[in-house]
Amino acid sequence: MKRQQGFTLIELIIVIVVLGILAVTAAPQFINFSSDARESTVKGAQASIQGAMQLVYARSLVNGTEDLSGQTVSTEGGDVDVEFGYPAAAVGGIDEAAGLSSADWTRYDSTDSGDLTANQAAFAPEGTTPSFDGTDSCHVLYTEAANADTAATVSVNVAGC
Repeated sequence: MKRQQGFTLIELIIVIVVLGILAVTAAPQFINFSSDARESTVKGAQASIQGAMQLVYARSLVNGTEDLSGQTVSTEGGDVDVEFGYPAAAVGGIDEAAGLSSADWTRYDSTDSGDLTANQAAFAPEGTTPSFDGTDSCHVLYTEAANADTAATVSVNVAGC
C-alpha cells in the first residue's frame, strides 16, 4: 500500500473557506483605520490652530494691538493678518499662523460655500468634500474674533471622516 503525502482536495477547500471567513471578519477593522487617521489629522489641525491663536494673541498683547482690527503681527513663519489680537480668517491669517500647507489641506471660505460667513475659514483634508450645513463632514472651522470682547473660536466636525 502507498503512503499518502500532502493534502486532500477536501482539506484544501476547508482551509480556503476558513481563511476567507477570517478575512471577511478582519476587513472592516482595516478599512476603519483610514477613517481614524483622517479624524486624528483633523483634530491635529485643530490643536495647531489653537496653538497659533494663542501665540499670535500673545504677540498682539506684547505689541499692544489686541483691541485693534486690521493689524499685522510678525512671527517666525511670516507676517500674520490679525483681527482683535487673533489671526484673521482671510488668506494670510490663520492658515499662515497655523502652517496648514495647501498640499495637505483644502481651504474654504465664504466665496466657496454659502454656509460660511466672511469671518470664517474652514480646512478639510485634501481629497475630502466637506459640508458646512451641519451634516456629517470632516473639517476644522475657524471663526475670527468679531470684536475686542470676544475670542476667536475653532471647532471640528469629524462625523464624516
